[in-house]
Parts: sequence; C-alpha cells; structure tokens
Amino acid sequence: MNKYTLRILTLLFLVPTIAIGQIPNGYFLDADDTATSGYKAKPYKQEKEGIYHYAVLTELPFENKCSEGLSEKDQSDCAEASLRNLIYPNIPSELDFKGNVYVYLTVKKDAQIANVTVSSYPTSKTINSYIKEAIEAVTFKPGKFNDKIVTSRLWTSFTFPSSSKELFSVSLKKMKEDKNPTYEDYENLVFDASQYIFSNPVYPDGTEFKAATQIVGFWMNKNTGMNLPTFGDFFTSLTNRNQQQFLYTVAMINYGLDQKINHDRVLKCVKIEGQKYSEQEDVKEVQLEGAKILLAFIGNEKNNVLMSSKARKFYKAYEKGVLEEKLFD
Repeated sequence: MNKYTLRILTLLFLVPTIAIGQIPNGYFLDADDTATSGYKAKPYKQEKEGIYHYAVLTELPFENKCSEGLSEKDQSDCAEASLRNLIYPNIPSELDFKGNVYVYLTVKKDAQIANVTVSSYPTSKTINSYIKEAIEAVTFKPGKFNDKIVTSRLWTSFTFPSSSKELFSVSLKKMKEDKNPTYEDYENLVFDASQYIFSNPVYPDGTEFKAATQIVGFWMNKNTGMNLPTFGDFFTSLTNRNQQQFLYTVAMINYGLDQKINHDRVLKCVKIEGQKYSEQEDVKEVQLEGAKILLAFIGNEKNNVLMSSKARKFYKAYEKGVLEEKLFD
C-alpha cells in the first residue's frame, strides 16, 4: 500500500461515522456494577442517582492543577492526567506486565471510594489488585458541583510498560515537536498505542483514542523497516466506511512490533527475489496474525465496530479455527 492511501485511511478513521458507536454529547463510557457486559454510555449529570462525572464538577475530588472555567473536554483531559499521576507512584515499579489498564471509580460525599472497576488487557488479576491498592493509597476529598458536595465518577488509564509514562496526547505532542524523529525512538510508543486501540471500545471522540490513532498513523507514512502487506481478499472485504481497513493495518503493525520488541523477530515483509510476494512466509504470517487480532476485536460487539457481511465470512472461519485456509485458499 502506498503512503497516500495509508494517509487517507488514517484520516478516514478520525472522521466520525454512523457505523461506529458514537457517544452523545454530555455522555461518557462507564463500567461499573450496572454494566454487566462491557461499557455503558451514561450522562455526565446523573441527577437521579446524584452522580456527577468529573467533566462537569466545579471542584475535583483530588489534588490537581486544573484551571477553573475549563470546557468539559479540557477538564476531562486534565482530570484524567491528574488522577493517573496520583495513582501511578503507588504502583510497584518492578511489575512484569505488558498491556493496558482502565480504571473507573466513584468518590462519595464523605470522600470514600466505591464502585471501583479495574479492567486489564490482557486480563491480569495481579495487575488489577496492584492498581486497586494504588487507588486506595490516594487521598480523596468530596467533589463539588456549584458549591454543593456531590458524588463523583472518575476514569483514567495506564499502559505497561509505558515507553513515556505519560498520556498518549502528551506523547503525541512531543513526537510532533520532534524535528527529526527516528522510528527506533518511538516504536515502543507505537506499540503501546496499537495495544491501546485494541484494548478499548472504539471512541473517535476520545482524546486519548484520537492520539493513539494519530501516533500509529504518523508512522504509517514513513519507512519503518517493516512493510505492511495490505492486499488480498481479506483486506478488500473490509470497508473504509467502518474503518476496518485502517484497524487491520494497525493490527499488522501491532503484531509486527510485538514480534520485534518481545520476541526479537523482525518481519520485514520485503520482496525476496525468486519468490511470489503474497506467498512469502513473513507476509502470510503478518496477514494471518493481524487478521486474528482484528477479527477478535470487531467480533466483540462492545467494541463499537460494525462487521460487514463479507468480513463476517472470515470471522466465521476464525471462530471455526480455519482462518488460515480461508485467507490463503
């Protein structure tokens, strides 16, 4: 695939479409005891329950340096970063975990925490336990809405190992400011971002989700030493309308970087003289494993990606364990 097409795929992904589940204005994705499966979209102000999301609070329930009078979006970004920075120092530095963790919690009127939900990908009871202990070590205070003490609902996330130990939006800004970025300096960040994309429901309006897709997309247009074999019946069965081609490309990047970073294998997918490109072992491996990542992701309804009828045929093959035969027959 040429650089122009890759750039178009990235841009298309960042344009909201009706095919992807959109979060209505004034709502946020939440995961608590009432969300028995995946996530629920809930209003910032749940006045019946007396719960307020931190985007609309006039006083956050924890130490922070967020300015007054911020927009809901800017307050959300600042609050998520502040909460993350309070929790992070309480997490053991020697953790042997690679993945993402998502945290939801409620701060009650008496400053006690409740309804804590910690979700890790891949699932790890150990990391979940450490995160919960780290949360308990944070000092909270009652949140306020218009000078009235209220119950607050909070959210933040973590990536391990974090190549930057900061939010993707912060890393993206620094990467863009780098006048001569080299891929070797950012491939861990790209891998973290690709992990994040496949660890969360698709949320095009989310600041961190946008930043993660832009981090990956930035390097799609550059020489990384690993080509992307974006062709074949499976690739053409995917649609840009549902952003599936972009996600498949990210899935192949994710697999290639996992092999390079964690298994010391570089799958270059460069044309080998005397061999048909589509039949090269590295090309077929990247296509197959990327397809598995994508199909597992879009096969989960909570991830907000509709599956085309053509792609569904490949998903059925994936479920039956015959995806390789379907891809390369």
